[in-house]
Amino acid sequence: MLRHNILGVVERQVRTWSADDAEVFGAAVGAYSPAFAIPLLQHGGPQLGLTGADMTQVLHAEQSLWLHRKLPAHGSTVVTKTVTDIYDKRSGALVVSTWESEYARTRSSCFIKGEGGFGGERGETRTFEVPPDEPAVSFFQTSADQALRYRETGDVNPMHHDREFAARAGFDRPILHGLCTLGITVRGKDFTELHAKFTAPVFPGDELRIEHWPTGEFRTFAGDRQVLIGSVRFSEVDSRGKPARSAS
Repeated sequence: MLRHNILGVVERQVRTWSADDAEVFGAAVGAYSPAFAIPLLQHGGPQLGLTGADMTQVLHAEQSLWLHRKLPAHGSTVVTKTVTDIYDKRSGALVVSTWESEYARTRSSCFIKGEGGFGGERGETRTFEVPPDEPAVSFFQTSADQALRYRETGDVNPMHHDREFAARAGFDRPILHGLCTLGITVRGKDFTELHAKFTAPVFPGDELRIEHWPTGEFRTFAGDRQVLIGSVRFSEVDSRGKPARSAS
């Protein structure tokens, strides 16, 4: 069972990167974007540190990123990770963690099936919406080895490469990292803030239909399944001169 004494635990580590690391990320998702800061800070994957949890029951639920300043081509930084909340969603527990550095802050929520019902606060449910206007649409064909390529960024969760592990989680084969789908969705974009919710799994080999709106909202489908929804902040004002939408 998940050990709730992880709540409030603070860990610090030094993360070092080079231009080669950024190129590996770009190759894994189709092009570079500031989303590179997510695997950089959350090295190893958002599921690390969930002591006692059955890792076959852990799903990445939400992801956020705030850039404090542009990442240099190479460098090092101290990253502070904190487990900030454990919410009781009845059917499972939602564990929220943050990673903070001088360059960026990330927040990740992991849902652990079967760990609910402990009497804790339910927490708020974040909602994402997209405008009624027609979006710009693009397509991305993921490859059979897409998860293995994304694994090179440092996310070693066996859910994405071990068939037996994935079967114990209820999947007939390994699924693609949610962060890989997110990286593909925002590839080539330039932004300072990002918020996303993962809504269904993607399998390597799936074709993704990606929708973008000029105000920063996005949505991604694999076939008829919505797999991702969220938004980015391009700057303090959007292309229509109005405040950009953001979530804290």
